[in-house]
Amino acid sequence: MTGTRSFRSDIQGLRALAVGLVILAHAGFRTASGGFVGVDVFFVISGFLIIGLLVREAGDTGRISILDFYARRARRVIPAATVVLVVTAVAAAYVLPLVRSTEVIKDSVWAAFFGANIRFSLVETDYFAQGEPPSPVQHYWSLSVEEQFYIAIPLLLLLVALWVRRRAGDAAGASRTRLVRRTVFVVLGAVTLASLVWSVVVTANDPTAAYFSTPARAWELGLGGLAATLVWGRAPRLGRWPTEALFAAGLVLVAWATLRFDEQTAMPGTAALVPVLGAVLMLVAGSTTGASSTYLFRLFSIAPARVVGDWSYSLYLWHFPVLRLAQEYWEEPRLSKPHLLVALVVIFALSAASYYLVEQPFRQGVRWRPRMRAITLYPVSLVLVVATALGSQAWVDARLADLADNPGISVSDYGRDDLSRDPAVALVEASVLAAEEDRPVPGGVRPELGAVRESVAPLGECDYRTGTRELCPFGDPDAERTIVVMGDSHARHWSPALTAIGEEHGYAVYAFVYSGCPATTVTRRVGGEEWTECAEFKQWALEQVRELEPDLVVVANNAYRTPQMQAEQVDGLREQLELLRPLAGRVAMIGNSPRLPAAPGTCLTARGASLGDCLQRPMPAVGRLQVEFGETVEDLGMTWVDARRWFCADGRCPAVIGRTVPLRDREHVTVEYATRLAGPLAAALGIR
Repeated sequence: MTGTRSFRSDIQGLRALAVGLVILAHAGFRTASGGFVGVDVFFVISGFLIIGLLVREAGDTGRISILDFYARRARRVIPAATVVLVVTAVAAAYVLPLVRSTEVIKDSVWAAFFGANIRFSLVETDYFAQGEPPSPVQHYWSLSVEEQFYIAIPLLLLLVALWVRRRAGDAAGASRTRLVRRTVFVVLGAVTLASLVWSVVVTANDPTAAYFSTPARAWELGLGGLAATLVWGRAPRLGRWPTEALFAAGLVLVAWATLRFDEQTAMPGTAALVPVLGAVLMLVAGSTTGASSTYLFRLFSIAPARVVGDWSYSLYLWHFPVLRLAQEYWEEPRLSKPHLLVALVVIFALSAASYYLVEQPFRQGVRWRPRMRAITLYPVSLVLVVATALGSQAWVDARLADLADNPGISVSDYGRDDLSRDPAVALVEASVLAAEEDRPVPGGVRPELGAVRESVAPLGECDYRTGTRELCPFGDPDAERTIVVMGDSHARHWSPALTAIGEEHGYAVYAFVYSGCPATTVTRRVGGEEWTECAEFKQWALEQVRELEPDLVVVANNAYRTPQMQAEQVDGLREQLELLRPLAGRVAMIGNSPRLPAAPGTCLTARGASLGDCLQRPMPAVGRLQVEFGETVEDLGMTWVDARRWFCADGRCPAVIGRTVPLRDREHVTVEYATRLAGPLAAALGIR
């Protein structure tokens, strides 16, 4: 592809570098905090090789065989990816808590359809999923980006080839080659530039979504393809030492990104230019006439580097599920050195086996050489992964069904004299006592344990995060009396209780809630900038309250511990409540639900878990801020509802209250428990 050398041994070394950086980052080595840029290096290498092959085919034959291309991709990508997905789905069902196993099974199916980047973009941007551990197959997002990219690019290059053949006619090979190179460079350059511009824009506005976005990543593969187009069929003339300098410059850029970037770096955007340009420089340097005499070319071509480069695809596929499942199995958020060593040995052993027993037989074997047979690997892979997912889910469901006969918790299980006279509080106290006795997890809990994470309060057409400004009356929509609930996700999780109150007592209920955007006069900052969408929503919500003139406004906010919010949110709350006072008949605030060290649903579905294993103490810092909230509300002569008594007793919070799981994650109330608290909440708010 580049001059006289058809095989680039240094590229295997670059692959080894890329996968090594990714493994170091995911293994928790702080000095390689930016090792995730290895994925960017992989993208450049992929574009360089794959687009280079397509350009050569277009130049040599005047056409591109789409079927041959997808047959090669199927043999290269699908077998190993399928094996890892199947093994991971089965292992996750055994190792992970059942709630998380279900999510991993879903993730595996998305990955099999090459939609993992879409799945994880949705999950990562879901406010209620934030803070959850990453999926063992989250790294498949990059494979999905590549395959989505290679749906469009071969077709685009085919059109270029057909146009060139029509334009060049019987022109000599050299003339056609030049025309192909120029045309591809212009067309691919336009695509790459458009993607880069989009990447910069979307990364600035929504870095999480940008990270998984194919349009925001396409330019990285495109730059690799442009480099291949420039050097295709010729070796640029460059002496040894200039080539060495080019190699070194590229390596320095990748190393700098590895050492300086971390999880706070907004990627891809302009930051990704550093490792991407570094990879391009090294690939171009390896294409020059002086490449083979340089020290760095020889370094990247040594036998160990070539071996790791050969295994790099399998290493990439295996490393993340092994590391994540090892952390879960040993219950270590950061693996100890002995356990990390064991995990690394397992990663390399599985990768070697995968390379020799799966990758090579499918890529080099005669059986899968016919292109139509190779293309059937796509549906075969889907069938295998979906069948495994269904089987794993059935096994998870069977384990949950084993709990069906376990008794629930009742106040009558314990002496009445030892419990509160308030029935809701008494049930919490009884549930703490049941946990102290280490009773088994009750059967028939609500929400079902397999669906705890999905118990999010519905907003109908009025999810204001989407930008809508509709009004959606809940409760009794035709009632003359009105309740408004305002705040962030903690106001949202109380909305089912207020909806039930409205239905029973005759109130139309409006939920002006926006996750992450508390009802205070202080606007949160995101990435150092004021969150304008939040500020605009709060102003609009205040105007709606003024027009509705509600009988009751109920505020509920999370307690934020960022430096800015911790310093300003109490004063901002006071100002907000004073703004609301003249706009409503009464103003009240519901205190926070507790924030726990772990999600109850995750604990309850862990291997061999009992109620005692899942009895937790709330995090104290949040409680202290809520005390300040309560004092502020009461100083203003408004109603303060301390919700802690409905979740914890004597500083301990049970994972199941009666037969209800109170929290869907570490702090948000389930729809079922909020609805159950409608009566106690109405009494606390003075609603009769």
